[in-house]
Amino acid sequence: MKTIKSGIFILIGLAFITSCAGRQYDRFNTQRGAAIGAGFGALTGQLIGRNTKSTLIGAGVGTLVGAIFGNAVDQERQIAREAAVTNRRIVYYDQEEDHAIEAIPGPEDQHTKCRKVTKREWDKGYLVSERVEEICEGEKLSSQY
Repeated sequence: MKTIKSGIFILIGLAFITSCAGRQYDRFNTQRGAAIGAGFGALTGQLIGRNTKSTLIGAGVGTLVGAIFGNAVDQERQIAREAAVTNRRIVYYDQEEDHAIEAIPGPEDQHTKCRKVTKREWDKGYLVSERVEEICEGEKLSSQY
């Protein structure tokens, strides 16, 4: 019965953490990933080991894995923001993996203070993906203007 109560409390905590996943928190994916990973890791550790040691080990491993994934998302989004702010083409190149990410800013909309940035991902000289992101000066709360 104690395990069920612990699991319920952890699930409520995870629901609370993930409910704050709006656009205003886009830059804090490392912290959010660590918190969510800790919760899932603790729950998994408790379910597998059924003791405090297993719960703590699960929380530690989950925190580390969640932070790594969250940091990767933060770095991926940083290039578009950098291109929009500087209004110039930005390229991140990984020579070891022969992989590059390129961000090309478009013109700024004077009404909305938003700029569309084209992101291209290159792997071994071939275009792998291309997408357009909208970067706004302030906080855009809806898709309407």
